[in-house]
Amino acid sequence: MSIQRDDWYLRLLDAITTAQAQLLGVVHPEALFDGLLRALLDLSDSKYGFIGETLRTDTGVPYLKTHAITNIAWDEETRRFYDDNAPNGLEFRNLKTLFGAVLTDETPVIANTPGTDPRRGGLPEGHPPLRAFLGVPLHSGGQMIGMAGVANRPGGYDEKLVADLEPFLQTCSNAIFALRADSARKQAEQQLLDEQERLRAILDGAYESIITIDESGLIESCNGRAEDMFGYPAARLRGKNVSVLMPEPYRSEHDDYIRQYCESGRAKVIGVGREVIGRRRDGTDFPIQLTINEVHVGDRRLFTGLIRDLSEREEAERRLKELQVELDRSRFGQIVGRSRAMRHLYQTIGDVAQGDWTVLVEGETGSGKELVARAIHAASSRRDGPFIAVNCAGLTDALLGSQLFGHRRGAFTGAVRDQAGFFQAADGGTLFLDEIGDISEDVQTALLRALDEHEIVRVGDTVASPVNVRVIAATNRDLVAEVRAGHFREDLLYRLRVARIMVPPLRERREDMALLAEAFLAEARIATGKTIMAISPAAHRRLSDYQWPGNVRELRSAVQFAAIHCRTGAIGVNDLPPELQASTNASVVRRKEHSGDRNELLDALERTGGNRTKAAKLLGVSRATFYRRLNELSDQTG
Repeated sequence: MSIQRDDWYLRLLDAITTAQAQLLGVVHPEALFDGLLRALLDLSDSKYGFIGETLRTDTGVPYLKTHAITNIAWDEETRRFYDDNAPNGLEFRNLKTLFGAVLTDETPVIANTPGTDPRRGGLPEGHPPLRAFLGVPLHSGGQMIGMAGVANRPGGYDEKLVADLEPFLQTCSNAIFALRADSARKQAEQQLLDEQERLRAILDGAYESIITIDESGLIESCNGRAEDMFGYPAARLRGKNVSVLMPEPYRSEHDDYIRQYCESGRAKVIGVGREVIGRRRDGTDFPIQLTINEVHVGDRRLFTGLIRDLSEREEAERRLKELQVELDRSRFGQIVGRSRAMRHLYQTIGDVAQGDWTVLVEGETGSGKELVARAIHAASSRRDGPFIAVNCAGLTDALLGSQLFGHRRGAFTGAVRDQAGFFQAADGGTLFLDEIGDISEDVQTALLRALDEHEIVRVGDTVASPVNVRVIAATNRDLVAEVRAGHFREDLLYRLRVARIMVPPLRERREDMALLAEAFLAEARIATGKTIMAISPAAHRRLSDYQWPGNVRELRSAVQFAAIHCRTGAIGVNDLPPELQASTNASVVRRKEHSGDRNELLDALERTGGNRTKAAKLLGVSRATFYRRLNELSDQTG
């Protein structure tokens, strides 16, 4: 019996290892889930089964969409239905069934006498008999995201089997989560492309407001865009002097400009092709670009102004640049940032990717070390090979050695077949060893040999096998200190850090905070289905002031938390996690201490990446006022 159990657990380990390698490699989802279902049927000794994703209708009712299901067709009609629909996923919406009980209760359902089970729904005529059924929910992040079901196991099902299958079921959950994340990423990319096209349309339709005046400056006509831009109905503008749409000093000087032009014929009037300031009906000033054309209607001399709202243009250009950064970052995977620290990181990734050296990626927890490793792989000549990630801290010493290097049949109790390891699975590609500082001395020795000799020896074997693998390791520990303490081999450290990359913590790249938060908000919009379009300036300031001990991973969680709790179209401070709501808003303190002075203006510019329009909004002043303050400071210091 012990040998049989050991064999079962070895099959379990084999199934998990295979699934993980496929999950991290380039495997089509259909092949991945088909393999998972085959393994589930084998491990549970079942005849029929399915693995599916749980979704919800618009009214919140759960239903199941299969990603893999055994063919239970019993006649020509059901066979055609299966062949036509199974590849795209079959949907099951009847909750008055055994699997429906799993969907609604989100707990396992064991039915060894389904014929008398009150939760069982009726089966179509001709359907194969249902002698036993097991349905288990698949959870990720505390939420049910899928379900697995198997049927007709000889002897029925029990709680022990459910407990034994837990590691494999978690692998199934990871597969569904990965599928969702990939779908969300593609959807987000399409949204970015759509937004890019929309913003380009704004820029292409640059001159949208048209206002015509006579020689005395009185408005004769204006289009609908001018009404929207300045806030006046056309009827209210006609017959008024166009200077009503200008702040000082343009308002006072306007009539003189027209008169001088009419008398002298000089081509420059009011500011042809120049950036000036307009004034809306509500008294707010905004930057515009004004181009003047002179037209003659009979013996009348008219002037037509083509007006572009520069605040809209600048915002569109800023957003376009951000979108371009996001759309062009495929070379660097999901890494987001344009700060000086991140530009240096991109350069280093590009340099490191050109060779085949081993790489040590160092950085705090949550800073994105695996993303850096994936970016190196994607930019390298090995990009078409597999990328296999292993969390060394999550495996025992014996299990890690077997999984890294593989084992021979008979190497230990339960080793009934030869098993390839992660090194062989990553052949031709990249092996990422996360938390490398946690491996034992024995594994360190074997790893050093693999790096030096480019070959591995499987557990229980005496013959070395060549491997063609690039190793990237990562740690949040100080490995030099670990060497001094005798916990890490010095020669292995030197072998690992031929190339070294330090991933900056989030607190050292605060200028990336807004871009990261917006990227995570785009993900959260898809996950929550909410139309949350922005993060309020106050919330952005709170995000920027926080110290982020958990780095980018913590920021992502904070934005997701806020999106879940947000009840409006923009995330506010009260939507943020409690630890951020309790943090000191240092930026507000600084603004109060330095209101109106040079530090305030420079701080606003720094926080907005040099965008003056955004800096003016951050300070709550008009762009013209902001420029005036800058000019005054320039005069004082110049």
